[in-house]
Amino acid sequence: MKLSVPPTKSSSLNISRQLEFALEGHDLLEQKRQILVLELLHHVEAAKREQAEVDQLLADAHAALREAAIRVGSQNLGRDALAVPIARSVSVSEHRVMGISVPETSPGPAAVEPSFAFAGSTIKAAHTMAAFTKALEAITHLAQTQNAVFRLARELRKTQRRVNALDKIFIPNYRETRDFIIAALEERERESFVIMRIVRDRLRDRAAQEAATTSERGRGQRGISTRGEK
Repeated sequence: MKLSVPPTKSSSLNISRQLEFALEGHDLLEQKRQILVLELLHHVEAAKREQAEVDQLLADAHAALREAAIRVGSQNLGRDALAVPIARSVSVSEHRVMGISVPETSPGPAAVEPSFAFAGSTIKAAHTMAAFTKALEAITHLAQTQNAVFRLARELRKTQRRVNALDKIFIPNYRETRDFIIAALEERERESFVIMRIVRDRLRDRAAQEAATTSERGRGQRGISTRGEK
């Protein structure tokens, strides 16, 4: 759709500059879109691997929990679990990918001291806690990767919308406007050229008529002078 601007040379220069800027922006956004696609695919594949790892670790942890419940008893296992204070911290930092803040998470160090007694069947409870601790670390990395996937996908959608807006609306409109202004200026120049030719031809005809009139007057005056001498 053509923009509503006057067909002047200044408008043509302004539209051309904006169109050139839009084309450069389109190229940069297209490069960003391609990089985001590659980054997104990389993180999606990583998320699939980490999800499979988490599923396996959780299955192992629940299997250890069931075995511990069978060996120790649910009541004893619950009593031991309530007696052990467990606090795990997760540190969160950020790094940037194509201007996007992507979180980096890492679980805090596990407690070094034993949580359960070594004697008796409570060793099964310790194995269970170790299995869930390992799963927790994997879940932390999975959460980081999934969050990165969501942010990259959101930025990719924004970039794609901007590319589409430039490609389907802004650039075509400005190209149509530029071509219209150029055609209007060329038509105006052709009209000016035709008018100048008409004016030049009329001036030339008028000069020729004046020259012919002057020549006729000169011949008439010479004829009068000749008859007077006779």
